[in-house]
Amino acid sequence: MMGVCGAAAVLLACISVFGELRQALARRVRELESWLMAVRVLQTEITFGALPLSRLCDNITAQTEGTATAFFQELGKRLAAGENLAASWQELLEKNAAGTHLLSGDTMVLQELGAGLGASGLAQQKRLLALTEERLQALRAEAAERYQRLARLLSALGWSSGLLLICLAL
Repeated sequence: MMGVCGAAAVLLACISVFGELRQALARRVRELESWLMAVRVLQTEITFGALPLSRLCDNITAQTEGTATAFFQELGKRLAAGENLAASWQELLEKNAAGTHLLSGDTMVLQELGAGLGASGLAQQKRLLALTEERLQALRAEAAERYQRLARLLSALGWSSGLLLICLAL
């Protein structure tokens, strides 16, 4: 009886470890979608609105969800308090990077966006936002393809590694 319970515990542990890896891949896709939506809203607001950036951040927060929402909420507070956009953007990205599943290439795209916002005219910012949207779409497509490719593999690895450990213990 103890052997059966131990075998079940080993199997469940292996399945859950590989399940977490699978979920991390899915979270990256969702986080990139969140940022992509935020960039689209920012692009629309900058193109058609004449609001200060702190108010733009409030609008983005109201229209998006996910990790980008918390980022823009905090950024809006900092900008309303008179802090520098580029410095606040960079600091918040570094602060939030540890709690996300974004890769370094993903955050690099976002860092470049933060460095260029507010530093040039409207036409240049539109180009920057369009380029950022394009790059985020490519990263999101790559992340979704990677998830599709590895999701079943990770599930199978969870089962097979658990069964292998059980067989080795016998």
